[in-house]
Amino acid sequence: MVGEPESLYVHEPLKARVERHDYDRLLMLSDGVFAIAITLLALDLTLPEHWDGSWTGLMSVTGRPLIGYLFGFALVGVFWFTHRRLFAQLQQVDRTITVLNLLLLGLVGLTPFIARMIAEAGPTRAMPYYFASLGSVLATVGLIRLWAFTRPALLHPQVDRRKWQAELLLIGVGAAGLVATGAIGIIEHRPIGTTAAVGLVVLIAVGRLVFRRFGR
Repeated sequence: MVGEPESLYVHEPLKARVERHDYDRLLMLSDGVFAIAITLLALDLTLPEHWDGSWTGLMSVTGRPLIGYLFGFALVGVFWFTHRRLFAQLQQVDRTITVLNLLLLGLVGLTPFIARMIAEAGPTRAMPYYFASLGSVLATVGLIRLWAFTRPALLHPQVDRRKWQAELLLIGVGAAGLVATGAIGIIEHRPIGTTAAVGLVVLIAVGRLVFRRFGR
């Protein structure tokens, strides 16, 4: 039951009050974690000592940290956008949704570590962990969607359940592909080149577009 955040000075039944309070607090905590994750990403960007003011001098030291920041910001941005869209279609949350959301936030909190890995080890060696992180969050989103699908009372009455189910399938396939790609790279110590990484992202985007059109 969605209401104004922390608007507890409202005359309403206790059950409705608890449901709205649970929903509001979950969103407040989630937005705080996303904001902190983005802030921590920026803290790794520092100026080199005795910088001469040139672009080449700046990039020679901060090039990799900047790449890590951009990759990390993109990751948190995708997570936040997906989270916002997901919970906008829920009218209340239960204990299972809360636990799964905490798991999702825990994975989001690892994003600054992934960005630092890119900065220190390079994008090629860190990319398997990047894909594994992205796939893990999408898998958690899929579990939240699956649980909400089995509990109709959690969904807003106007949510198209067939479309919800189709998006659940799409997220599941994408998460499985990303986790598998990352896990193989981690286990076999196989780096993922930039071309392969971009190709995989483009393939997922095109697949999502085709799937949506086919669904319509």
